[in-house]
Amino acid sequence: MLVKIIVPLLMIAILGIGREFFWTSGPAWLFYFLLAASITMALLPLIIKLAFHFKILDQSDHDHQRKVHRDPTPKIGGIAVVCGFLPALLLAGTQSPELAAIIVGSFLIFLVGVLDDIFCLSTKLRFLAQLTAALLVIWFGVRLSLLPETNFWARNLNVFLTLLWIIGITNAFNFLDGINGEASGLAVIIGTVLAIFAFAHSTTLRGEVIVIAVGATAGFMPYNLKRRAEIFLGDGGSGFLGFFLAVMALYINWGDQPGLVNLFMPVAIFSLGIYDMCMTTVTRIHSGKVRNFTDWLVYTGKDHLHHRLTGVLGGSRLAAVFFIYAVAVANAVFPVLYIVYRGTSDWFIYAAFAQTLLIYAMITIMLFSYRYERRKTPRVVLS
Repeated sequence: MLVKIIVPLLMIAILGIGREFFWTSGPAWLFYFLLAASITMALLPLIIKLAFHFKILDQSDHDHQRKVHRDPTPKIGGIAVVCGFLPALLLAGTQSPELAAIIVGSFLIFLVGVLDDIFCLSTKLRFLAQLTAALLVIWFGVRLSLLPETNFWARNLNVFLTLLWIIGITNAFNFLDGINGEASGLAVIIGTVLAIFAFAHSTTLRGEVIVIAVGATAGFMPYNLKRRAEIFLGDGGSGFLGFFLAVMALYINWGDQPGLVNLFMPVAIFSLGIYDMCMTTVTRIHSGKVRNFTDWLVYTGKDHLHHRLTGVLGGSRLAAVFFIYAVAVANAVFPVLYIVYRGTSDWFIYAAFAQTLLIYAMITIMLFSYRYERRKTPRVVLS
């Protein structure tokens, strides 16, 4: 345990000594990335020990109908991520009321999520916190720019779609935190794409803030991306990352003018969470397991994309999570090309959307083909 703490602390000390080099001769974003990752890694062994001491653990169910892990596992890893994020953020600064509102909203989601991890808050309270945080960033001017806001209806449609986007993606990340390394790995991939766009279009501060979140999450992954995770993100961590990335995807403004690019590009990048949420919602409504909005928020089961892929891939959860990473990277190809060749052609916008639809059509066929074959295969009953 001491080694796991000392090594990141040494990295923090080295970064402190070499800070001027990064800010004058080297890339500042690399300094922020390494600092956030090192702080997170240094804190995790302590947080794991505290979680066991105070019994803040995610218990496995005996019949494995809802959860895939077998041993009690700490579920407050989001605390380490946020503690790695905040010091680096303070060094970078916010310098804008919009960015400050995003950080405050993200912290509200994190705080309510941690309280839920410890005390099991009501669904209505968690939803109210998400709605409050989303309205806060909208009040400060961060929203989806789909239609020119020339009249009352266009402005309110943009606001409604922004609410739907932020709350939907926040919950989608919570749903994706189902197998080791899934939500954290996707946050790193998505955050990297958003940071590339921000840096490519001279919004350096926004890019650095996103890189800080990516670094803090990357520092968490060695403790989570393994066969038996040492700690989970928990609702606090997954909610924080989902909300922060969902809002930053709107804040960086994909297009100079209102238009479909501001919708299609974020949808393509976040499409795994959207697909998983849509698939589980449809199947749960069809099976009668979800009958209202409250049911949708509280129901948990082993019918998410990662559970289904685990079955298709022979029961290997690591294989499933790396398959999900590959899909996320594939979905990022055309958005990255759009970043590089922005202004030369709108073809990349529609190609990104078309590729996303094609990928999930293929995944849907694969999943339901596997389910059909399982139903066809006769079960052998031993007498």
